[in-house]
Amino acid sequence: MTVENPFHIYVSSLSGGRIDVFDLNADTGEMSRKQTVGLSGKGLPLAVSPDRRRLYASVIGEVDGEEAPRYETFRIASASGELVHLATVKAPARMAHISVDRTGRFLLGASFPSDLIAVHPIGARGYVQETPSDLRSAPSKAHQIMTDASNRFAFVPNFGAALVMQLLFDERTGTFSDNSPPSFEQPAESRPRHVAHHPDGRFVYLLNEKEGVVVACALDARAGTLAEIQRENIMPEAFEDEPWSAQIHVTPDGRQLFCSERRSSTLCRFAIDLRSGRLSERSLQDTDEVPRCFDIDPTGKWLVSAGQMTSQLIAYRIDGESGRLEETSRVGTSDEPVWVEIVELP
Repeated sequence: MTVENPFHIYVSSLSGGRIDVFDLNADTGEMSRKQTVGLSGKGLPLAVSPDRRRLYASVIGEVDGEEAPRYETFRIASASGELVHLATVKAPARMAHISVDRTGRFLLGASFPSDLIAVHPIGARGYVQETPSDLRSAPSKAHQIMTDASNRFAFVPNFGAALVMQLLFDERTGTFSDNSPPSFEQPAESRPRHVAHHPDGRFVYLLNEKEGVVVACALDARAGTLAEIQRENIMPEAFEDEPWSAQIHVTPDGRQLFCSERRSSTLCRFAIDLRSGRLSERSLQDTDEVPRCFDIDPTGKWLVSAGQMTSQLIAYRIDGESGRLEETSRVGTSDEPVWVEIVELP
């Protein structure tokens, strides 16, 4: 790894059934292809271990004409960032989202089609284990799952039930229990999709897919529960079609929030007040068609977005003050990119 290229980008593709690996030049924002690895089926979400030595992929395979969901484990080469396949195990369902808990000992998964959430132990060598430590039903169409900074609480937006599950997480056993109250309710038909945690641990931001709204929430650090602060529209002013919001991220310094919106093919940005968590100064950036996935690098200087319909990966420089995006490069990906992870090697 050179000083000029400390960041690596991992992009999974649905139709392509691959993970593309790119270098991102930290000075110029130029991207260059490094590697493409095959998956055992269609690519779904990715997750990276806290030590940045393992990458996990959720995959839709096929056996005898039937859908066969799987987890694949890859080693991230310490010098180059290239991927080395280590293991494949069965997953209990097709996962809309996966994440690794803060200890790196458990992989969490949320299944949209099967209405369930799962926890799988990660072995000493970093391999996902097939037998889950917890497997339970979700109200309807679980779309994402991740723990907070304390690793004591987990939140699960449920697309079909207009709520976010509020769970207690035991990092010793890899099991959940219901919090009180067990959910953070949203308006009917809002379709909660993803949350993003503020780096100071006091705020959580919820993106509602069919409402086209981001909800700023206060996080009670003792109770692990959410309380609404503010609701803001992310759609272009004159846009009349139904919203189709996708992903949400907060910059590492906690000052900027970005959302992707697929129907209008825009990236929406807000400034975050560090004291109150409130959002202001909304701005929009046109981007490639259907920006289903994007990520922000660990320095907060670069945003990389993928157009699902164009199979293009676009790097933007983020202005630290205004949040304005400036395109710096673009490269082609395998067909239908659906997840982007930017990793700085240890």
